[in-house]
This record gives sequence, C-alpha cells and structure tokens, in this order.
Amino acid sequence: MWRLLGAPLDSSASGRGEEWAPEALRAAGIAEAFGAHDAGDATGRLSDARRDPETGVIAFGELAAASAELREAVALTIEEGDRPLVVGGDCTLLLGAIAGARRHTEEIGMWFIDGHADYLDGASSETGEAADMELAILTGTEPPGLCDLAPPAPMLEPENVVILGHRPPSIGADVAGELERVPAELSHLTAAEIRQRGAGSVADECEKQLAEVGAAWLHLDLDALDEAALGSVTYAQPEGLDWEDFTELTRIFLRSPALIGASVADFNPDRDPDGGDARRIVTALSEALA
Repeated sequence: MWRLLGAPLDSSASGRGEEWAPEALRAAGIAEAFGAHDAGDATGRLSDARRDPETGVIAFGELAAASAELREAVALTIEEGDRPLVVGGDCTLLLGAIAGARRHTEEIGMWFIDGHADYLDGASSETGEAADMELAILTGTEPPGLCDLAPPAPMLEPENVVILGHRPPSIGADVAGELERVPAELSHLTAAEIRQRGAGSVADECEKQLAEVGAAWLHLDLDALDEAALGSVTYAQPEGLDWEDFTELTRIFLRSPALIGASVADFNPDRDPDGGDARRIVTALSEALA
C-alpha cells in the first residue's frame, strides 16, 4: 500500500507557491489515485531566506532539519511495509526521501524525470536554492549536513541514476554549463531524445538498468513537462515532455518490482487558480497507474 507524505518545501524560503502543492494535489485526489493512506505532512516549511555563508544554500539549517524529519518518516513507512509517496514542495524533498530509503538498502537507483539536471552547487547556483543542486548533493560528498543524511556519502552512486526529460544545452548557456557538471557515468536524455527513441522503449531500458541495482526510487519533477503542457511550475521551459510521454515513462517505472518509493515535486498552485492543472496532474498519474 502507498502512504502519502507531504513535504511542503520551497527551497527559496520565499513563499512563492510550491509549499502549497501537497494541499492542492490532495484536494485534486492524488491519494485516491494511488489508493494511498494520507499520513499528513512529514515536514514543516522553510522560512529562513538567508543564504548560508559557508555552503551557499538558502535556509541550510532548516533544510537539514526538515530533511532529517522526512528521512525518519520515509524509513518508518518502508519498515511498516508501505511504499512512500512523497508529495512536495520542490526537489529538495529528495534529500530526506533518499536518506530514508537508504535505511533499508545499501544501494539504490533513481529514475529522475526532471527538466533540469539539478547539478549546481552553492557557489555555481545564482539562487542558492537547494533545488538547483539536490542531485549533485545526493551523488557527491558536499556539503556536510545534507550529503551525509544516510552515511556514508554519497547517498547515490552516479551510475545508478538516469535523468530523463532535461532541456538540451542549446536552450541556453546556463543549461549547457550545468550539464557539463554532470558526471560522465550518469546517464541523461533530453525530451527530444526520448521522443525520438520512444518513451516506452526508453523506460523499458532504464527500468531494466536500475532494477539490477535492487531498489529504485521514481522522482517526478513536473517541470519536465513542456511549458505548453503545464505552465504552473516555477521554472517552466519549452522543449520538454508532452503528457503522453510523461505518462508512459511513469507507467513503466511505477510497475517495476524494484520500485521502493516515489516523489512528485514542483507544482506551483499559485499559478493554477482554478485547480485545472492539479486535476490534470492527478489524471496523468491515474492513467499511469491504471
């Protein structure tokens, strides 16, 4: 059985909208779509918008504490025989989620469906938002206090992660620069490459690749969708996935026997005043689960 855990984290700590996503997606029926028991929010919100002078990360202390809380909730969920569904908030929820899953397996893979590589650090990120850098933290050894939530660091080996749906380097110098930081052993495909090869074929290949690790986490960052498909995210961009490919990727990963948990991030309800996008998200997830 799935257990829904809310993680209302906005790594800008500015109250820009993502922190309301768990509430909005609950109202749209995400728990019912998964047949999930709703265990409420596992963390509070971030409020310290100052950038930590040592790490360059906004709300570093609050984020470390919230990630530890989420780690315990995810670990308990798996221990009690349920599968965690962590609903954010932004991608920083992955720090606590993966740390919790690591309590039950020494090695874990991740299908990372995201419009960005999230491979900056406290120095290279213009914003200081941990959502710019959580994948680099998970696969690296910096900064202490986040990378070692489930010691030893790294919490994920780069070769056990695949990024699906990120934007191509041609979209801008910032995107190209971030992709250059991604280790060679970490596989990644743009939305266009997925479309060319076929989402089903890509997902089948990636499912088999990470199932060999033994356990895998599915992360769904909704900004992987093209801005024409879903505009209610903070960093919407063109050249993303369409709903059909997003749903097909999700469908195959959700059916994997290796799946240990899943997360949904980066929906911004402030940009969805009538709730239509929230319902479309839940519909897509329902279709993937059907």
